[in-house]
Amino acid sequence: MSRTIIVGVEGGASSHDAVLWAAHAAHDRGEELVLVHATGFPTIAVELYDDAVQQGARKLLAQEAQRVRETVPIAPRIVLDPRRPAHALCDRSHDADLVVVGSHPLKPLERVIIGSLSYQVAAGSFCPVIVVPHLPDPAATRVVVGADGSPDSLAAVAFAAAEADRAGAELHVVHTWEQPAVYVSVEYLAGGFDEQMVEDERVVLAESVAGLAEQYPDLVVEQHLVQGQPATALLEAAQGARLLVVGTHGRHGVARMLLGSVAHTVVLHAPCPVAVVRVR
Repeated sequence: MSRTIIVGVEGGASSHDAVLWAAHAAHDRGEELVLVHATGFPTIAVELYDDAVQQGARKLLAQEAQRVRETVPIAPRIVLDPRRPAHALCDRSHDADLVVVGSHPLKPLERVIIGSLSYQVAAGSFCPVIVVPHLPDPAATRVVVGADGSPDSLAAVAFAAAEADRAGAELHVVHTWEQPAVYVSVEYLAGGFDEQMVEDERVVLAESVAGLAEQYPDLVVEQHLVQGQPATALLEAAQGARLLVVGTHGRHGVARMLLGSVAHTVVLHAPCPVAVVRVR
């Protein structure tokens, strides 16, 4: 795996923010930044039309590369790809550290029929994906991550801890729980069922952050045990955060193109940049 950050370039406001987010990340990590613009179709026979598309794409990439150089002292590499954007970015994710994409609001019908580029890349990428709806507030000091004890969430916590430590931010680990949707007798509840459930969930939360203090001695870690829906709790906790991190299943084939329900909701509605992490 190369030390590379890939960012998709589309030309809209969210794409501009994604490029700047990726530029700062590449500078902070000491990694190469690659700007990728995908035209969405292979070279065609109509040369005049094809030339116009190519010229427009190269101009866009050159403009974004100049914006990067004016922001951070790095020289990005530019790539023009004839494939569809999701295919081009997911294919390059095999050998990248991060893939970064912008995100723009979709109408409900659009979400149902075509989804979004950010969703497709987050679901299909082989490395962590950062979805940037807009840049975070410069004063934001929190990285929020969801934890449920699964291997995917442990990878998300590890990723979030590294990002928080690198940025000098606090790490807020959120674990949610809900009462089982089954009938439970009053006598059983009186016997401490709720208390035992909460204690069990506290153990899951504690195990999710085990070892972080030794690995990152200066990192401030806050643990939050919340009763409620995971996606709702994470979106609320992410208000004003610099980054929200979620794990997703490391699936293959067709199933790989579907995120879990929590990651799905978070990617579509996040109030800040979102990192979607899966076990490679």
